[in-house]
Amino acid sequence: MRYSLRQDIAVEPVIAGWYGWSYLLPPQTLARFVHNRFNRIVESYLDDPQVHAAAVRQRRMHGGPWIHAHEHRDAIEAWYRETAPRRERLEELFEAVRRLEEDILPRHDGECLDPVYQELPAALAGRVEVFYGRDNRTADYRFVEPLMYASEYYDESWQQVRFRPVTEDAREFALTTPMLEYGPEQLLVDVPLNSPLLDTVFRGGLTRAELDDLAARFGLEGERADRFAAYFEPTPAASAAAASDEDVLEYVGHACVFARHRGTTFLVDPVLSYSGYPGGAENRFTFADLPERIDHLLITHNHQDHMLFETLLRIRHRVGRVLVPKSTNASLVDPGLGGILRRLGFTDVVEVDDLETQSCGSAEVVALPFLGEHGDLRIRSKTGWLIRFGERSVLFAADSTNISPTMYTKVAEVIGAVDTVFIGMESIGAAASWIYGPLYGEPLDRRTDQSRRLNGSNFPQAREIVDALEPDEVYVYAMGLEPWMGVVMAVDYDESHPAIVDSDLLVRHVQDKGGTAERLHLRRTLRL
Repeated sequence: MRYSLRQDIAVEPVIAGWYGWSYLLPPQTLARFVHNRFNRIVESYLDDPQVHAAAVRQRRMHGGPWIHAHEHRDAIEAWYRETAPRRERLEELFEAVRRLEEDILPRHDGECLDPVYQELPAALAGRVEVFYGRDNRTADYRFVEPLMYASEYYDESWQQVRFRPVTEDAREFALTTPMLEYGPEQLLVDVPLNSPLLDTVFRGGLTRAELDDLAARFGLEGERADRFAAYFEPTPAASAAAASDEDVLEYVGHACVFARHRGTTFLVDPVLSYSGYPGGAENRFTFADLPERIDHLLITHNHQDHMLFETLLRIRHRVGRVLVPKSTNASLVDPGLGGILRRLGFTDVVEVDDLETQSCGSAEVVALPFLGEHGDLRIRSKTGWLIRFGERSVLFAADSTNISPTMYTKVAEVIGAVDTVFIGMESIGAAASWIYGPLYGEPLDRRTDQSRRLNGSNFPQAREIVDALEPDEVYVYAMGLEPWMGVVMAVDYDESHPAIVDSDLLVRHVQDKGGTAERLHLRRTLRL
């Protein structure tokens, strides 16, 4: 008998006690989030847990700075107290960055910056470069990111995973609640996220002796080892879809699409759901439907709902090459996406610049410009992926916003018409501070913050994209409609919501022109 992880068991990444996502991996961004967001959330909660309990019950408060495990005050207080000494190192790094930004750089107004290197706090000395912007007056800096990861401030002992059963489709928002063991069905394991032991867990096919050995290597004994073993079941047979070699284009949910073309497999923006529990939606594509090998993994941008660690870790052992947008800033708001993935355990990561082409087995992949949706910050790590499957081309535009109406016209002059377009239309997104607030030097006033929202295209913008590219198929996706997206998103749609209205208008526009159009939800098999 061989055993594999049950399909209803989530393995959630944890960094410094919080749900792990990409801005918590680099130490410089983790320090900002811990100081500017997480500590404040915990201290507010410890002061009055009932305020948090009341807030999470109100739909309009969804996604706010509230702890959802309001009944576990004692456990959270004990964890916060016990981890205080370890947070001191992050505080040291936070203070070093603050001094550089607020005290050192503002004193320089065009003169030579060489003396700055002698003033740098020890945490940053030898790990940053300083320079002027094009006005020759405003001093700025970038991190030498490999040296930041090599420093004492990058501590893999902060990393864990939490096993727990998934019992329903709807996932509770996870980004603002400490990831502790809140019940006997959960198990928190100390393990670096890049550990090969996790690949062993997810690959499955273990004998009972191998399963027991794995528990021991995780440091689990007695009842905890038994709990770990209960997360496994006899290895099921591979699904027919996973074993197939037919060409297919399969919508998986949110912005995730699977494709197979002449034996080469692709997965875009991987976020997969779970199965194996009562009442789950039947029409879904889950981990069990994936083939044994994903030749090319493509990520459009560095937001939680497109680069979900929880899915990335689970499929890492299947993945060949990862394509990501080229990152050049190495700043607090734009850490290198390639470096993050390499520290997550991916070994073949290729960064692709605008309009560069990569040969990927039977297909070609072209990186297209991606504007908007990032709060007007200088963020380079974003791209739309055009995949040419033989004579047919498919664009995964993600949340690219057509704020420059002539850009897609100029893109079309270079790449030609596109047969199929996937486009996100969350036309009223969160305020920029929802993601980036802890990274700011000082908070934005509310009016400015609300004006710089994380929007996808509205109807006029999306119409101009499809009119420029002339596709015969248009699919609206990446809307956060699937209930399991609640783990990292806070959207609440009804039929009057601008995103629903805008996407309905786009669907009708394409259909009126004789094309195929649909707003996608759950699983959908499309032609390739």
